[in-house]
Amino acid sequence: MRGNPTTPSRLPACHPDRAGAAHDGVMTTNETVDDLSLPGESVVAMAGDWHADSRWCGQVIPFIARKVPGVRTILHAGDFGFWPPLRGKSFLGTVDYWSARANISRVLVTPGNHEQWANLNAEFAKNPNQIVQMSEVVWVMPRGFRFTLAGRSFMSFGGGASLDFQDRVPEVSWFYDEMASDAEVDQAIAGGPVDVLLTHETIDGGTPLVERIIGANPMGWNATELAYSAVSRRRITRLYEAVKPEVLVHGHIHVKDETVTATGTRIYSLACDWEQGNAASFDLESGAWQWLGDPRRR
Repeated sequence: MRGNPTTPSRLPACHPDRAGAAHDGVMTTNETVDDLSLPGESVVAMAGDWHADSRWCGQVIPFIARKVPGVRTILHAGDFGFWPPLRGKSFLGTVDYWSARANISRVLVTPGNHEQWANLNAEFAKNPNQIVQMSEVVWVMPRGFRFTLAGRSFMSFGGGASLDFQDRVPEVSWFYDEMASDAEVDQAIAGGPVDVLLTHETIDGGTPLVERIIGANPMGWNATELAYSAVSRRRITRLYEAVKPEVLVHGHIHVKDETVTATGTRIYSLACDWEQGNAASFDLESGAWQWLGDPRRR
C-alpha cells in the first residue's frame, strides 16, 4: 500500500555474531529528507510497545486525543504489532478504527524486535528508502529514515534484540533481521546529526532505571542471550554517539524513565502496554516533553 503520510487516507541461526548478517547493506537511508509536517501541527504524541494489544489501543489512543487536544500524529517506538494478517480485520484495523474516532491522522512506527521482519523487509524492498503505508493510518519507517516535522529533524532506526530468542522459532517467531547490522548503522551515521533519534532498542549508559534493569538481569537471561542483547545495544549506542541527538526516545525495556546526559541529551524510555508511561507528548517548537499519565484512570 502506497500513499502520502502528510495527506493520510480516510478511505475505507542463533549466535550474536551472526545477528544482522543476512541483510548487511540491503536497507539504506533515504538520500533526501522527507518533510512530513502537517499544516499547523505543533505537537505530536509518543507511544511505547503495544504488542498488538487491541484492548490497550482502545484505551490509549482515545486517551492520547483527550490529553493532547488537536494531536494528529503518534510516533510509535516499536513492538507495535506487525504480525500476520497485515491487512483487513486485524490489529491494524483496530488501530485504524480507534484513530478515526480520536481524529488521529497517522501512526508513524519505528519497528521493534517483536515484529514479523520477513514481511516488513518485503514491504521495504518494494519501496526502497521510503516510509511504507500499512493501513489507513499506520505507516512503518525503514532503518535510517530521516524526516522533519515543523522544521525539527528526526531519524527512525528500528529493531532490537529479543532476549528470549532461544525460546523462539527462527524466521517464524524470531527473525535475524530484528537486529540492525553494522552496515546499516554506518549508512545511518553518514547522514550526519539529527535533532530527535527514535529507536526501539536502548543504548549503553541510558536512563538510570534502564541501566539498573540491564545490570540486575531480573529475568535470569543466560550468557548467550545477554551477549546477543549487548551486540544490539552496542550498535545503537554507536549510532547515538555519532548523530548526537538532542532527544533520544526508545521503548523495549517496558519502563517509564528519563535522564539528561552530561552533554545535555534528553533520553526518554517509554513503558509498554498496560503500564503508566506508555504515552507522552512532544512539542515540536519548544521540544517540551510531557508524560500523559495512566489511560486506565479517569
